[in-house]
Amino acid sequence: MLCSRSSALQGARRAVVIALALAAGGCISRAAPAPELVGTPRPPVTVTAPGAQVGFAFWVPDGPAARVLSLHVQENDEVEPPDAEPPDAEPSDAERPARAPAPGAAPAEADEERRYVLLPGVELAPAVEQKVEKIASAYFRRTGKELVVTSGTRDPARQAEAMHELFRHGADVLGLYKDKTAVREIKSAYDEERSAEHPPEAMIAALERVIRAQIDRGVFISAHLREGAVDIRNRDMTPAEKRAFLEGVDEVGGVFALEESRPPHYHLQID
Repeated sequence: MLCSRSSALQGARRAVVIALALAAGGCISRAAPAPELVGTPRPPVTVTAPGAQVGFAFWVPDGPAARVLSLHVQENDEVEPPDAEPPDAEPSDAERPARAPAPGAAPAEADEERRYVLLPGVELAPAVEQKVEKIASAYFRRTGKELVVTSGTRDPARQAEAMHELFRHGADVLGLYKDKTAVREIKSAYDEERSAEHPPEAMIAALERVIRAQIDRGVFISAHLREGAVDIRNRDMTPAEKRAFLEGVDEVGGVFALEESRPPHYHLQID
């Protein structure tokens, strides 16, 4: 009776071992020595190389039925430690190298010295631009504000548009230009087009034809046609700022300033 009960117990233990092995999926079993219950020093921990197999051991007591189940688990050598940076991480600003300036690039101070704004389509001749830069710098030192350039070098078409605006607003055109004969010739063309009730486009085209004919004769109604004039907006200047502007013009020298009211601006004649 006692022998039968011991055999049944051993059989049950074997069944447990087999069941654990089958549940582990592909596990192998091997005999293991009985563990020593008395405290013994632990074996040294060894570091396995990538791709090595790692075993987990289970001990079943009672000598003959003891088995060690080794679960062979493949290590993944592609898993990175938690504190590792991803390979494509951007470097910090402190680690990033300073970017060298492009060849021929102007220093940053060059843009800061320009104290004026050009309206779209406005072009300045080199000699005029140098004067404007100096006047704008002098004005900025006094007021902390920038100048706005509304007109620069003009071709006959732009000059015709500018004079058409003067005529349309009733400006004293004869008092604005030195060559009175040339001014009267252009105004006569304007009066004829206006009497015929032609549209503004036709009036401007007629003024342009007269201006081109004058240039062919060596007559320039405006210094804008010779790349020798520029207009500066002054409608938003206070009286103190106007004085500061004229002081800057005198400081630079070689520039004649004329204030015009329709539309409000300073006309600068460059010598």
